[in-house]
Amino acid sequence: MNKIIKFLTLGGIVWLSAQYLEGITVVSFRYAIMAAVVLAIVNTLIRPILAIISLPITLITFGLFSLILTAFMVEIMDYFVSGITVHSFWWALLLGVIVSSANSFIDKILNKAKRTPPQPKVGEYTNYEEVD
Repeated sequence: MNKIIKFLTLGGIVWLSAQYLEGITVVSFRYAIMAAVVLAIVNTLIRPILAIISLPITLITFGLFSLILTAFMVEIMDYFVSGITVHSFWWALLLGVIVSSANSFIDKILNKAKRTPPQPKVGEYTNYEEVD
């Protein structure tokens, strides 16, 4: 259920980005959802390989090259989804940063229940034994 919510939300982010950014064109909301799914697949399959290959340049640039990889993943998504058009590398970079930030925020919200440690009840203590 969380995956469906995540893809719908990221599709909405892509759709809203296309509405407010002039360098990104999306035909319909359906293509925005398809773009979110394809971007997830591309990030899962291709990005780890490219991240390993480009590790030296990423270390030299103190991680800034990972933004280039993000823009490249958006360009690959643009190639596979016919209903979305990203007009330049800079628009792809901006869309990649927006989608990545939204993805992190959505993950934080959806996984909040998993990360919350149980709170100790008032008056409950652990029995300790003294050691000589």
